[in-house]
This record gives sequence, structure tokens and C-alpha cells, in this order.
Amino acid sequence: MPLDSSLVGQSSSPHTFEVTREAVQRFMEAAEDPALQDGNPIEYAPPTFPTTFRVSIPGLEIDTSTMQLLHGEQEYNYTRRLRIGEKVTCVVRVVNVRERSGRSGNMTLLISETTGTDSNQQPIFTARSTSIIRTK
Repeated sequence: MPLDSSLVGQSSSPHTFEVTREAVQRFMEAAEDPALQDGNPIEYAPPTFPTTFRVSIPGLEIDTSTMQLLHGEQEYNYTRRLRIGEKVTCVVRVVNVRERSGRSGNMTLLISETTGTDSNQQPIFTARSTSIIRTK
């Protein structure tokens, strides 16, 4: 499927992830999170932890031999904190696709939104991401 407005509205199937203490600790170590230094046990995942939840959108394919993917922006909105040990079901949806011209040529901006719900189907977070795709 080409990277154009026909992708808008496309959604992934639901994928469930477990928020493990080990994964959160590795994430916090990689981010050099100062909360690891306070000696308190980790009870919640950091706000940006959902970036580790990888969900594919059917039909959306980035060919790295001809395209370059850049991370543009990320925004999170929470209804509550993400707890260690819980399972989160995520669905990602394409919100917008638009073309832009830049100094180095044309680029496609792909805006996606990931929703995360708990085992009772209650919302935990919504993450909005902007990806910049350039043709090599």
C-alpha cells in the first residue's frame, strides 16, 4: 500500500503486552532515568515506556532500501499510570498522512495514534506519534 491518504483510518489488530519489571528496568537504564537511583522499588512504568510496544498496521510497509524513517514527535495522554505486572492491549491507527517539501526533498508525515487499555477494557493511555518518511 502506498504511503498516502488511503492509509488514514487503517488500524492494527489488538496486541497484548505485559509490563514486566525487567523490561521497565532495562528501559529506565537505557534512558538513564534518575528514579533508579532513589532506591525505591519500581511500581510504575515511565510515561514514555509505551514506545516499546511494537504494533504493525496492515498494509503499511517501510522499504528501508528506498526510504528513510525519522522519528518526529511523540505525545502521551494518560488516564492513570501504567503499573508493573499488568497487561496492556494496544491498537494503533493511522490518523493522518501528508506530504511536505523540505530542504532535502519531499517527505511524508505519518501521524499515528496508539491506544492502550487494561484487562477490563478501560483506557490507560493514548500515544500520538509523528514519523517522517523520506525517499533516499
